[in-house]
Order: sequence, then structure tokens, then C-alpha cells
Amino acid sequence: MHLTRLFRASGLIAATALVAGGALFASACGDDDSTATTPTTAATTAPGGSPAAGVVKLGNLEISNLSARSTTSDVAGLYFTVKNTGPADTLTAVKVDPAVAGMAQVHEMVAEGATMKMQEMKDGLAIPANGTVELKPGGYHVMVMNLKTPLKDGEMVHVELVFAKAGTVKVEAKVQVLGSGGSSMTPGAQSGMGSATAAASATMAH
Repeated sequence: MHLTRLFRASGLIAATALVAGGALFASACGDDDSTATTPTTAATTAPGGSPAAGVVKLGNLEISNLSARSTTSDVAGLYFTVKNTGPADTLTAVKVDPAVAGMAQVHEMVAEGATMKMQEMKDGLAIPANGTVELKPGGYHVMVMNLKTPLKDGEMVHVELVFAKAGTVKVEAKVQVLGSGGSSMTPGAQSGMGSATAAASATMAH
């Protein structure tokens, strides 16, 4: 009879230990699962910081006022403003989809006698510390050349701006075809893409 009681007590202790062990195991598994779950960190984006919103933020740089102008030829001008709230930087290159155009270059307008011509800025466009640079018709601009098909009024052109320090950012600009929509602008006088197109072609050849 004493043996029977002993066996029953041993069984009860074993069952209690099994239940406790199972609870501990389940608790440990739960801890492992919560530990294994890594929180997803959202990318930092400035308010309205998408190309379509008109303002793109890249580090200390803010790119805004994006627009593009095209003629009936195979070139288009891209204009925008770069505001820098940090140290000096440089716009070193502009990339364009080969399916859209042959190349894109950063240009400046220089006087040659009584005429103005476009010239590639091979060392890039300097963005001064805590300063603003405006790319506009008749001044600094990005020239998209060797377009595969003519750009249509109202469509978006996509490029990548490459900065020496801030890195690379994708932007898009709405196209305005000169002479469309009742525009009074002429390619030569307003966009720097009239007679200067020949100078751009000569620069490309080099």
C-alpha cells in the first residue's frame, strides 16, 4: 500500500514537472518569435518629396521647379532649381534612359563674338554651400540629346541627377513643346535651343 502511494506521488510530481516544462518551452518560443521579428524602418522622405510633387530632397539638397522644353528636333532642355543647406557639392552628371535619348549633359551658355553658344560643363556644375543654383533658359541647363522619339507636350521626361557628395536621385519634369498650346516662345530667344543646337551637336562630336 505504501508502494502504491509512492508510485502515485511520483506520477503526480512527474506530471506537474511536464506541464511546467511545457509552459516554459512555450514561453521561450514566444520570446524567440518576438525577437526574430525585425521592425521595418521607413525611408526618410521630405514632405512632398516625390518627383511628381515638384520638390525632391536628397541629403542637404532640394531640387524643385522641374520643367522641360523641347523643339521639333532631337533635343530637349531640362531646368530646375537646386537649394543647398549644407557644404558645397557638384552636379557631376545626368543620366537618361538609353531607350529615351542618347545622352544628357550639363551645359552653360558662353559668349562667342556676338552670339551665344552652349558648352558642356565637363567638371560639373558647382552647388555652393548654403546657396541656390537655378538652371534656366539662357543659363545653366541640362541638355537631353539624340531623343529616340520626339517628346510630346505634357508628357514626363525622367532623368537621374548625380551629385558628388549627396549621391544620385531620380527626377521627372513635365515637357512643354515650344510653339504648342499657343506659346509665344521661340526656341532661339527663350530656350537657348535654336541656333545653339548646332553648337551642342559639335560638342557631342568631340
